[in-house]
Amino acid sequence: MLFLGHPTYALTVVIFSMLVSSGLGSFFSRRLLGKSEGRLVKALGAVALLASALALLTSSLLTSLVGLPLALKIALTVVMIAPAGFVMGMPFPTGLQRLEEWHAPSVRWAWALNAAASVLGSVGALVCSIYLGLIQTLIMGGMFYLAALAVVARVYPHHDAAPAAGARRVVLAK
Repeated sequence: MLFLGHPTYALTVVIFSMLVSSGLGSFFSRRLLGKSEGRLVKALGAVALLASALALLTSSLLTSLVGLPLALKIALTVVMIAPAGFVMGMPFPTGLQRLEEWHAPSVRWAWALNAAASVLGSVGALVCSIYLGLIQTLIMGGMFYLAALAVVARVYPHHDAAPAAGARRVVLAK
């Protein structure tokens, strides 16, 4: 909001660019990631790196560019948000596809958990931004994506096949 100069501009540009770029990421996720878990791990890693880079960019670059014309500031905002949004749009549809293959009734729970996490995450990010600062909140977001990356890397260590039942793993059958 401080960079664009007005709350309406900030809300419109940020939300629009995030929705469009994450929607494009969701649309292209099947084509780009396919059924490869390694590609999903790379996508989550890219989100974590982009979030960290965005945090560093925000602190140093935006303060020096506040005097630019509004149209240029809007274009810069979209250019900074779009790559992270694109990659952030990939994990959920990819995970839903895997979940549907393994246990289709769980897809409803995944949608419900996504809705709850979206609401709680946005409120949590707002509270963290107010009390900790925007940079720290972006870094925490990157750390959450790194945690997701660690989980995916642990669950799918070296293969692309569905998990098999074993001593320490329960696989729900259809």
